[in-house]
Amino acid sequence: MELSHHAALTLGERLSRSHPKGVVASCLLMFILAFVAAAASVPEYSLQTGDLLFVQPPLDATLPLDSAILATGAATIAWLRSQGVPVASNETVVHVALVYRDTQSDRVTLVEATPPVVTQTPARSFFESWINASTFFLGRLKDPDVRAHGAEAVGAALQQLGKPYADDFGTPPQEFYCSSLVTWAYGKATGKDVNVFVDQPFTLIFEPLEFWEQYYSDMNMTLPLNVTGSNPTLLLHSPRVEFSRLGYT
Repeated sequence: MELSHHAALTLGERLSRSHPKGVVASCLLMFILAFVAAAASVPEYSLQTGDLLFVQPPLDATLPLDSAILATGAATIAWLRSQGVPVASNETVVHVALVYRDTQSDRVTLVEATPPVVTQTPARSFFESWINASTFFLGRLKDPDVRAHGAEAVGAALQQLGKPYADDFGTPPQEFYCSSLVTWAYGKATGKDVNVFVDQPFTLIFEPLEFWEQYYSDMNMTLPLNVTGSNPTLLLHSPRVEFSRLGYT
């Protein structure tokens, strides 16, 4: 049941006039109503098992690695358009996680590959862990038949908890990075291997080149060439995914 702001004030006025402690009761009522209204705006209430949750940090506060991932995302958008994929916007993201809503408790968690290991994070903690003013996008598979495998995909991802994060963007299932966990899990669930989100294997793009060469050099490795995989922006703009901005307060 919804109680309008005007109705709440009227009820509060009646309480304060009819009872010596009415002022306290009125304040308590207003606090409860404000809490309920705030809770209704928390984005986890719109998340469903198998959804994809993307993160875009504020562009003026990104770390060097995040900036490089965003640059790689911009190059990915250009690649998608070169393949004839209609990309409607230039949004780039640095992270993607799988949503799990427990059917018994209705509790929402995010299954994600993030350093140091694949982990399951409570929704509230997930949102609060990102920089203020970060933008979140909700992604959902367009095909109902694929979307129906969402619970299986999450189940496959949950079985990987504790697996190491792939700093070198190596291939699953011994290690995972954020988008490889999502791609691998849906591939397992649908039997479509890695082609759930794109029609053909995607060769990893490294932009800006100088940053990524140094990144791998710091790990005593050379930049991998002609290695297939994914990145969060590729999944965001996949022709099989529809996404929208997620409000958060």
